[in-house]
Amino acid sequence: MQTYTIEDLYRTYKSHLFSIAYRMLGSRSDAEDMVQDLFINIHGLLHDNIKNIKSYLSKMMINRCLNELKSSRKKRISYVGNWLPEPTVQFTEPTPLDNVERNETISYAFLLLMDKLTPVERAVFILREVFAYEHSEIAEMLNKTEVNCRKIYSRVKKKMEQSSEPVDVVSTHQPEEKELVSRFISALSNGNIQSLVNMLSEDVIFIADGGGKVSAAINPIFSRERVLAILNALSSSRFPQSKAKLVEVNGQPGILLTKDGIPTGVICFEWNAESMNIQRIYLIVNPDKLQHLN
Repeated sequence: MQTYTIEDLYRTYKSHLFSIAYRMLGSRSDAEDMVQDLFINIHGLLHDNIKNIKSYLSKMMINRCLNELKSSRKKRISYVGNWLPEPTVQFTEPTPLDNVERNETISYAFLLLMDKLTPVERAVFILREVFAYEHSEIAEMLNKTEVNCRKIYSRVKKKMEQSSEPVDVVSTHQPEEKELVSRFISALSNGNIQSLVNMLSEDVIFIADGGGKVSAAINPIFSRERVLAILNALSSSRFPQSKAKLVEVNGQPGILLTKDGIPTGVICFEWNAESMNIQRIYLIVNPDKLQHLN
């Protein structure tokens, strides 16, 4: 283990540790800060008795994330309106490295599901389901018994099975989604919202996150009729000043809104895989969650 330098460890495990942190925290910027903080403070924490350096670093990251989640949940009490995870947006032509990373892209629906779990449930599920750690390894990382970790994992799996929508760990999408999102952009830009009627499910839900910093619906909007009304208001208030561009949001077709070249919003969707109707529309306009796009 002592053959490793901090630089070696950073190059080798940065991506893995970021993946853990992003799934745990739902924020790219927080995840990046967490990785930097870990390596800044790692001096003096490495010793000759470490048998598995990857598990050791993963444990350090998990503990940092658990502490951060305890703190952020207290802050969340005073959060204005809906809280949505920070999106990952690909809005340039992908490089070969991007193509590799896109195979590991976390679906937005997965991040939303993680937010419904307790911090410990989240940690157990991510370590087991995403990174395939053994229950014995997870138990050691979380200072729990293996039996306890198995029970937690089983409980989370049941929650997922009872979820109204199946949630993929990584992003998958059908080819027609891109064409439908392009139609959605055209309708917003041209003010022809009624053309979206058949694209929305009867029980579609619109959820916006302005964080109290930008005007946005504080409560979820339910039903096709009310969602069409809010989309019409969005079209009138943000266009033509804003431009809408087809991008990938967490590996799926979505929309990037910009004004004078500055990102002002991200729209992403959940689809019914059979009917290809939109079931959920998420609008992220909190500027704190868009800073990393500049």
